[in-house]
Amino acid sequence: MLNLSMKPTGWFQIGWSGEIPPGGVKPLKYFGHDMVAFRTDAGELSVLDAHCPHMGAHLGYGGKVKGDCIACPYHGWEWGTEGQNALIPGEERKIPKKMRKYHALERHGIIFLWHDPAGGAPREGWELPDLFANPELPAEPTGFYPCYPDNIVFKPGERIHPQLMTENAADTAHFRYTHNAPEDPVLLNFDTSTPVWKSQMGFLSKRTKEIALRLHARNAGVGLSFTIFEHGVLGRRLVLSCTPVDDDTSDLRVSYYFPRDPVSPDIMPQHLRELSAQTEELFEEDARMWRHQKFRQQPIFAKRDVVGYRALREWCAQFYEAEGYPRGPLQVMEDDM
Repeated sequence: MLNLSMKPTGWFQIGWSGEIPPGGVKPLKYFGHDMVAFRTDAGELSVLDAHCPHMGAHLGYGGKVKGDCIACPYHGWEWGTEGQNALIPGEERKIPKKMRKYHALERHGIIFLWHDPAGGAPREGWELPDLFANPELPAEPTGFYPCYPDNIVFKPGERIHPQLMTENAADTAHFRYTHNAPEDPVLLNFDTSTPVWKSQMGFLSKRTKEIALRLHARNAGVGLSFTIFEHGVLGRRLVLSCTPVDDDTSDLRVSYYFPRDPVSPDIMPQHLRELSAQTEELFEEDARMWRHQKFRQQPIFAKRDVVGYRALREWCAQFYEAEGYPRGPLQVMEDDM
């Protein structure tokens, strides 16, 4: 049975690159930790513990970037991108005390953070999937409009557990009822042999009963999903994320990448803008379920669901290493059958 804490191991989205320009500072809170993200004048991003070791001021509220450091708004102490003390105003000395630095990386305009409840570094074999270097459907990122700021959804502070979002990877039946799809898709295949779930779903044409749309999914842990839509031409790409803020809430984000229109490669044409505007309602169709859903450890499966769902939950178990933490907003139903 899954322990379902709000402190799973893995990679999680914590924002978009465009939110923090050179010289920018942003306060963050994830997994119960106060953090500060800042970008140096040269463009390097760093994520540190938020509170200055000197007197405990929060660097995310009033802190300023000075070259390749962030300066505390309280007494001006400066800290480098590795968390090292770079300056104590009025003194020549520097203290050996370092602030904790979090492992973060940027890819295609999204900022990802590695979380290990034991404090470990990113692990070999747990690398993030690349939405554009997918071996089945590779594409050049430059062939797509950037996701930020026009093609995103941000829902902060939701009482939603990341496990609920992850279970969409094996759920074929909800598309017709939750999203009004004309036909149920088929889970064509899945692979649980690595910390990245790989699967394909196929949507059948109502007329020909042939596969008209394939969803190629890559799930990196329980809070991060990468999907490619394949339907004959270069399809859109999607990142869906659910990142725990504390033991009660998560931040949810959707990032869409639409193929550039050859007639209007720099400015999204109206039909894509209209499609992008539907993104929030598509998200809400799922979120309305997740906000009020209770989690069944032993569901009553439909026959077509049982193999994929069981495999997915067995795969998810590897990410719940932290013991003894609250399950947050997730209400787990006792087995009363």
